[in-house]
Amino acid sequence: MKTVANISIAALGALMVLTCLAAEEVGKVTFSRGVLTGQLDGEQPRLIGKGVALRNGETLNTGSRGFAVIELADGTRMTLRPSTTFKIDNVDTDQGEESALLSLIRGGLRAITGFISKAKPDAFRISTTVATIGIRGTEFDARLCEGGECQQEEDASGREAERESRVVGRIALLRGKASGAVDGEPSRVLTTGGAVYERDQIQTGIKSFVVIAFNDESRATLAPQSAFRIEEHEFAPQQPDENNSFFSFLQGGLRMVTGLIGRLNQKALRVATPTATIGIRGTGFDLVCEGACVSESALRDPARDSLLGQFIDLLMKPAYALGDGNGMYAKVWRGAIELQLQNDTVLLENGRSAYLRNDFSMPQMIADIPPGLRIMGGAPRPDQVPIPEDAFIEIDASVIEPGLYVNVRKGDVAVAGVDGRVVNIGAGEALLANDLRAVRLSFVPAFQKFDVMPDPARITVQTETMLNLFGARGDDNNTMECTVQ
Repeated sequence: MKTVANISIAALGALMVLTCLAAEEVGKVTFSRGVLTGQLDGEQPRLIGKGVALRNGETLNTGSRGFAVIELADGTRMTLRPSTTFKIDNVDTDQGEESALLSLIRGGLRAITGFISKAKPDAFRISTTVATIGIRGTEFDARLCEGGECQQEEDASGREAERESRVVGRIALLRGKASGAVDGEPSRVLTTGGAVYERDQIQTGIKSFVVIAFNDESRATLAPQSAFRIEEHEFAPQQPDENNSFFSFLQGGLRMVTGLIGRLNQKALRVATPTATIGIRGTGFDLVCEGACVSESALRDPARDSLLGQFIDLLMKPAYALGDGNGMYAKVWRGAIELQLQNDTVLLENGRSAYLRNDFSMPQMIADIPPGLRIMGGAPRPDQVPIPEDAFIEIDASVIEPGLYVNVRKGDVAVAGVDGRVVNIGAGEALLANDLRAVRLSFVPAFQKFDVMPDPARITVQTETMLNLFGARGDDNNTMECTVQ
């Protein structure tokens, strides 16, 4: 009997351990207005409110007139919209095992992610019936639209979303690590299919290269340890006189082939370097800029701007850690370019190469770029890289169809549709995923752009007080359900 008793006690202890593991606390409610319930599989639902711990495996439900803000153990914060069903499948913050698997079953959320998505971009996912959202250290909104509620909100907003896209290009090919930063904003990890913007500074790491496809069919390859800035890029196919493209090549290696802007108006496309400005004549060319040629703008280290940037810094050496080269080399393999110097202009035609030591010297004609620099770390010519046909395909969102709508406020996300195709969107972009596919939208719909639900990153004690006094919209105190705190 004693042995049986010991076995029973051991079994009971094991069951208790398993129960504790299954119900591990992985977050808490930081704000709740209206009805909020939580339920583990096989258990009765519980009424929860501010300060209550959340558990792995728990399904949360918000009432039709309420919402809640939750915080997960990695610092992720989410606003759960009214009539939302959301499940915390599993959150693991153990070192080396970091992951977050979540499910949006109904309704919608607004989120700012924590350290899991920053440390392991592929380890934070939200699944829905029509797509899976992969998170890469970002702020985004996700909404499942069923019936006509989203269209009603779109119509009732009384505001029209801005229809001009900020995106001027996309990453067609990436090997290794690269980052982008817009006008002093924190740097972000670049991914294949991801967006690049006007005023973006792109930097590649050691043994890394990236191919950028611009919306006018221009293509640019950045070799390892290179820096390149998109100063201006305006492409209006129906108004060629308004086209303008101006880039700054700051260091490393650049391989470029011009597109429609350069073909329609050669003066509308220029590439500035520390030693000369490159005028384009419908062309393909290589530039190598090292040593004294490197621009001071390339010596900035955006990798220290944020936690995400610090993670990038561990993966890539400073881009200014270059070799022993000193000056700029140029080679034309299609068309011609002009080296526009301080007091002169030199034409470099197809098959010719030149060396320019600094911005005071005249270029020397040479047989070719030195072999050690010519290979550019294996970076390919951009015209030899296939560009996906749908790289710039977007659909109009004037009519809100049923499906999952995702928009990004900061960072980027990757959405895998039911057809297996992955679509990347960045800041200021949106997409729709339905039973057929996931596709980018030409603008962020008004019902998301002007969402009345509070941003979880900006809820403070003061805003909580205002929400309690006036409701989510500031004027709907009488329409809300009871507050649970």
